[in-house]
Amino acid sequence: MNTDTIQRRVYNPVQKDYATFVETSRESNGKRSHLLLEVTLGGKVNLHRHKTYSETFIVRSGTLNLRLGNRKLVLGEGEKITVPPDTLHAWSNTSKEPLVCTVILEPGHEGFEKTLQAGYGLAMDGLTNAKGIPKNPLHLALLLNMSDIQMQGLTGILINALLAPLVWLAQRKGVDKDFEKYYLKS
Repeated sequence: MNTDTIQRRVYNPVQKDYATFVETSRESNGKRSHLLLEVTLGGKVNLHRHKTYSETFIVRSGTLNLRLGNRKLVLGEGEKITVPPDTLHAWSNTSKEPLVCTVILEPGHEGFEKTLQAGYGLAMDGLTNAKGIPKNPLHLALLLNMSDIQMQGLTGILINALLAPLVWLAQRKGVDKDFEKYYLKS
């Protein structure tokens, strides 16, 4: 891995996974965000939906467990699936080996990219709980808003209802500036 790639690689010590930015939305003129994820045993993302972009997973090694609506799928090396916008999904690695997969968002989404960088940065700084959720509700609101993600379940309904006033408050207080130190340098 060359130095440029290492600088574009972020680590989450809570989830114990890496995300490498292969091509950002800005670099592709908004066409896509292209990431490489390396996920350890137990790594997962809970049920959610992206309102405005699709998410394609291409498994390079390991096993991806995917819940797509009511379907449960298991994808192995070389398999690919695209989650359309506004589709409920969750994913995890329950195998004994690391999961390595390419993730492509179309169109690209700079807010998602910044959310990943800031979320991993907060985890590095000990500002998330054991599940990787920001301890500060204003940080959580900003991350959800920037990434265009809607959470599901009872907690998700509550968070989604409070999102707009919390984002407004966070921006008014300048809390969004807390994230700037985590963003990749162009």
